[in-house]
Amino acid sequence: MADGTAITVRRHGNPDGPRLVLSHGCGLAADLYYPYWSRLADRFDVCVFDLRNHGWNAANPIDTFNVPTLAEDNQTVIEAISSSWGSKPCLGVFHSVTTVIAMSHQLQKPDFASLVLFDPAFELTGGDGRQLDEQCQRQAKRARRRQSHFESPHELAEMLGSAPSYSRIPAKTLLLMAETTLRPAQGGGYELRCPPKQEAQLYEWYFGFAMQAIHVLDSFDIPLKAIGADPTAQYSYVPSLDLSHLAKFDYDFVPETTHFLQLEVPEQCADLTVQFLESHGLA
Repeated sequence: MADGTAITVRRHGNPDGPRLVLSHGCGLAADLYYPYWSRLADRFDVCVFDLRNHGWNAANPIDTFNVPTLAEDNQTVIEAISSSWGSKPCLGVFHSVTTVIAMSHQLQKPDFASLVLFDPAFELTGGDGRQLDEQCQRQAKRARRRQSHFESPHELAEMLGSAPSYSRIPAKTLLLMAETTLRPAQGGGYELRCPPKQEAQLYEWYFGFAMQAIHVLDSFDIPLKAIGADPTAQYSYVPSLDLSHLAKFDYDFVPETTHFLQLEVPEQCADLTVQFLESHGLA
């Protein structure tokens, strides 16, 4: 990246297919979404990468962890993918916090031919922002209190399995979550790859950009798809919003899912992704 940080991009699937570039939600990892993107690998040239301070990447100073830096990282990643594996249209797939990062990236440099955004949380036109602000602050406080050291990935997986907000995620995916979000710690045991204070800081940055995102949609001239969680259900993170009245979005939601819908019903999410891209001649 511009400051020397290394981000590792992995290429899977069909190198002759349309290029699909995917990242993950805050505190998670791209490999965690394997149950979703593996269903696209036969058809797509799938490139996955983690945010700095996440997944395969090393920890970085907290002052580099913000939405503008992450949007710039995205641009550098896309340039590197094209340079290494050839230039062709990029179809972006992002979840949660990274939906805003992708939109900020696209606004500055239109690298994507299409964006599929899973459970984006934007402030709707006419709203006063208080609900979104309160939710982001609540998430930041929760992140700062998060347990960061574990004896093993199984300990974290068992803890997640007992939490109501993760109850719809299969047990094997919860273990994958633990394995992809922990790294061996100095002195023994495992620690979160994304330190809690970094995760909290990103939630605080997220609010301002999420407030703006809905107002810049007219600047986009690419196909946009929003796939939301069930807007009537309870959520562990930001609330899902019904974006069906926004002409810029092709909107769907998946009934009886939460913010982690790509982990809960990966096949349905993959099918919706393909159907949308096919409808625009992109798959």
